[in-house]
This record gives sequence, structure tokens and C-alpha cells, in this order.
Amino acid sequence: MTSNRPQDAHRESRDSSASPPPAPAAELTSGPLPEAPLRHLLLDFFTRHWPRYLLAIAFLIGVAGLNLLLPWAIGATIDALRDGSLDHDALLSRLLWLVGAGLALYALRYAWRVTLFGTAYQLGTEQRDAFHAKLTRLDPGFYQRHRTGDLMAHASQDIDAVEMAAAEGVLSSVDGAMTFVLVLGIMLIAIDVPLTLLALLPFPFMAWAFARISRRIGERFRESLERFSDLNDQTQEAFAGIRMLRSHALLEDEGARFSQRAAAAEAVDYRVQKLEAAFDPVVFIALSAATLLTLGVGSWRYLDDAITLGQLTSFTLYLAQLIWPMFALGWCLNILQRGAAAARRLATFHAAPEALEDSGTLDEVSNHSLRLEINEFHYPGSQQRALGPLSLQVAAGGSLGIVGATGSGKSTLLRLLSRSWPLTPEQGVLTLGGREASEYTLSAWRQQFSLVPQDPFLFALSVADNVALACPEASDERIREALRAAAFEEDLRRLPQGLETLVGERGITLSGGQRQRLALARSLLSEAPILLLDDTLSAVDQVTERTLLKTLARLQQPDHHGLKRTLIINSHRLSAVQACQQILVLEDGCILEQGDHASLLAARGAYRRLWQAQQINREDDAKAERS
Repeated sequence: MTSNRPQDAHRESRDSSASPPPAPAAELTSGPLPEAPLRHLLLDFFTRHWPRYLLAIAFLIGVAGLNLLLPWAIGATIDALRDGSLDHDALLSRLLWLVGAGLALYALRYAWRVTLFGTAYQLGTEQRDAFHAKLTRLDPGFYQRHRTGDLMAHASQDIDAVEMAAAEGVLSSVDGAMTFVLVLGIMLIAIDVPLTLLALLPFPFMAWAFARISRRIGERFRESLERFSDLNDQTQEAFAGIRMLRSHALLEDEGARFSQRAAAAEAVDYRVQKLEAAFDPVVFIALSAATLLTLGVGSWRYLDDAITLGQLTSFTLYLAQLIWPMFALGWCLNILQRGAAAARRLATFHAAPEALEDSGTLDEVSNHSLRLEINEFHYPGSQQRALGPLSLQVAAGGSLGIVGATGSGKSTLLRLLSRSWPLTPEQGVLTLGGREASEYTLSAWRQQFSLVPQDPFLFALSVADNVALACPEASDERIREALRAAAFEEDLRRLPQGLETLVGERGITLSGGQRQRLALARSLLSEAPILLLDDTLSAVDQVTERTLLKTLARLQQPDHHGLKRTLIINSHRLSAVQACQQILVLEDGCILEQGDHASLLAARGAYRRLWQAQQINREDDAKAERS
């Protein structure tokens, strides 16, 4: 039976082992940003989706037209009743017309909301897709310089604010402006020009107040987004390090730090809310002044027979309809300022330089022989040499072991092979099947490799889902077979729900050795022809290690296609690389010794001394277990 596995969970983990020197925090941008990123973004989106926006605006025009007809119809009905020109049937007909207009308003309002907001949600989807695609193209150094919580805030709060600008912003600006112009036109043309001009006197003061408030909201909201990023980052770190916090009795200290950041975020949000709250009083003051002028001057005009009672009633109703355009103006300015602040942050993120260029064109690999020549490799922002000079070759289906002290460059070597870090032509050359790495697309290159880090990343999914990430269509039997090969079969029996047992976030319910073996099973299930093991056996006991070494030895046997997987093992335990055809001993990023196990023992160098020391330790451990 085949299980359905989530295919959207193909995400790369960031291994903490053998990390490069921490780089100082840096700005994301590599060049000048557009002065108005929100305007550019929305114009591009509107250009591509103009038919749907045009349809939504047409529905809005219908709503505005009906809204304008209703006060006129009510005023005309009042005058007709006062003149006695309406009989019972005519009055009933007008009432039915008003009910029909109300139903039409309901239908049109529903139609424009579905059309407008449905289109705006596509902008959010596009922005999240672009955000995710950008994340996959950035090198590990970017993630060391920038906080996870801040990036999550970009993907949530910032994109939501931009999406809101494309929905509520368009609604507020178009509907408010259109209603204001039409209502004002009717008041001027159909009712009374002097009365209209007097009623508009408070509006310029309201516009001036709106401009001041919206400008300050933009400044405060950007600060609010930054404080939310801080809070998000604090929360993410607390969840990731909950075991350490508990074991060191630091929960109270962490709670105090969280409270400080929460209070800072609350204070900024409160200032934003206070500024937003200032819009309503400004609107009510302006409209109250306009209403007072209307009642005073309108009554005088009515007594002079310049206007009728119905016209005065219609004018008052039309004036009430200006409440929405005024609120819409304030709401629009508020949303656009929020969207502009968020778009600026997103533009800064998208302007981050991509050290890993994906300019290759080759999508297929015909030969899996590897060659790496390094002159001298430095991590970005560091003057300390990480690797080089160094030269190695691994034949297709061959095996290579890499040993050395901590910091000798073992993990860096694997990262360069998998193209997790860029290698410039001045630093060296990397080839696969005789073609340089830059000739392949990043996707094609990485499909050839399966990296099992020392501290593997597991998702908050079931055991089966975590193993099947590299092969979502795998059946339960194939997953069990991979787990068996990774010496996880006995552990699987002890899990309460077997394959469907949830492992918790980052595999928190499992031990370090169990996480390593699950990650190894994931790679065994994949079809990647080159397997990279970054000290994958460091957290398993000697019995499990022997079982896993037998599994790795079987990988060197031809499969049903007659192909063998290339195996590259980085390990502190020499027993893990003993069977490799070629072994490199690294020291300070250079090859100190090179050969197979027997030749390195015969050379009586660093490898032999390390082998003897580890054999003594293994014997002591065995004696301790027996006693």
C-alpha cells in the first residue's frame, strides 16, 4: 500500500555543525532600493490583473450609483407626499423599488468583495512564493547574519500588510473617492451650490490633519514591525532551546526577557493605535461642523424658498453619505502607510545578494565522478583560511573517508561538494562528470547529493513522513526497509504508534542517535547517487555502528541497475571510514595524510596514532560495559 506523503515539506535544514565563524550583522540590501517599493509592487500586480480589478470597480460603481439614488428617491417621495401627488399604489410601487434597490446593493457588495479580495489574496500568495524562492537561493552565511524570527515576520506580518494594501487600500481609495465625487456632484448640481460650498469648509482642515497623522503612522508602524520581529525571534529561540533552558533553570530569566520584548512591542503597537484612533475624531469634528452649517444655512435657504424641504432632506442624507468617504480616506492612508513600511522591509530582503549563482543550464548528469581543487577557501567575512590548498578525486561509486580534528575543515569540505557555499574560480574548481559545477543548475546539482548532517533536522511530522521527505510516493514497506537498514527497526517497535508516531518539532521526542538514524534512513530512501555523511555515526553505540557500517558497505554493491552509490564519510571515529577506498586526514584545512586504511597505518603518522588511541578507548568502554 502506498502512503500519501506531504510534498510541500521539502525544505532544507540548517545544520549547526562545523559552522563558519559568525559574521557581523549586516544590512540585507546590496544596492539602492526603489523609493516607493509598494507603488512599484502594486502597479505591477494591477497591470497583470487589471480585468478583475476593473470588474470589481464596475461593481463598486453600481453600489455607488444605487447609494446616490436612494437619498434622491427618499427626498422626491417626501415632496410628493407633501404635495399630495402620491396615491396608495404609487407609494407602494416606490417602496417596492426601494426594497429592490436594497437587494441589488446586497448582491453588488457581495460580488465586489469576492472579486476584489479574491484577487488581492493572489498577491499574498505570489509574495510568499517569491519569499520562499529567495530563501532557497541564499547561502548559509545569510542565515547566520539574520534572525529566524525576523524572517518569519517578513513572511507573515509584512506580506499581510502588503496584501491588505492591495485589497482594503483599493477599496477605500476607489470607493471613497468615487462616492465623494458623485455625492458632491449631485449636491452641487441637483440641490444647491451655496449650501454645498459652505458645507465643505471644514474638509480642508480634515485633509491637513489626515496627512500629519498618516505620516506619523508610517514611522510608528515600521518600528512596530521591527519590535514584532524581535518578539518573534525571542519566541523561536525559546522554543528551540527549551531543553537547555529547563536543564539550566533559566526559564524565569527567559520569561523576564520575553516580557521585556513583549512590553516593547506592546508600547509601539499602542502608539500606533493611538494615532489610528485620531482619525475618527477628526472625521466627526469635520462632519459635525458641516452638519451644523447645513442645518443653519439650509434652514435659512428653505425659509427663503431657495430649496424645498425634500431637497434639504436629500442634502442632509447626502452629507451623511460623506461619512464613508472621509473614513475611507483615513483608512486608506493608514493601510497604505502600513503597506509602504512592510513593502520597504520586503524590498530590503529581496535585495539581499545571492552568493550562490544559479546560472547553469545542464539538468542531467551522465557521470558521477567528483573532482575538487581548492587553492584557498575563506568563509565570507572571515580572513581565516578554512580549506586549502587541497586536491581530491572520487570515482563514481567510490568511497572517501575524511578524518581530522575539530575545525580541520571536514564539514566545510562536504558543504562545498553539495554547493551549500559558493566556490569562486579564484578559490578553486569543483567538477562532476568532468563538467564544472557552475555549468549545472543548482537543482540538478543538489539532486545528485544527499547530505546527512551530524545534527539532522526533523520536522514536526510522523516518523514515516520524515523518512519519506526525499521520496513522497514511497510505500510503508519501503519506509520500513529504509528504517531497518538504518538500524531503527527496534526503536520503531517501541514507538507508541509506529510509523505514525509524531516526533515533535525538530525531533524533540527522540534522542540524538535516533534523529541521526532517521536522517540516514531518509537518505537511504532517496535516489541521490552521492551520499554525504557528516559525522552521522557520532551519537550511536558500537553495536549500532557496526550494523550501520554493514549497511554502508552494501551501498557499495551494484543495485538492480548495475550502479553503485558514491559514499563520502566525514567522521571522528576512524572505524566509520576504515573500509573506504580512500581516506583523507585533514589538518588546518590541508591534507596531512592520504591513502587507504592499511597504508595509513603502515605510514605510522597521525592516522595511526589516532587509531591506536581510539582502539584503547573502545577496549576500555567494552570492559566498563562488561563490569
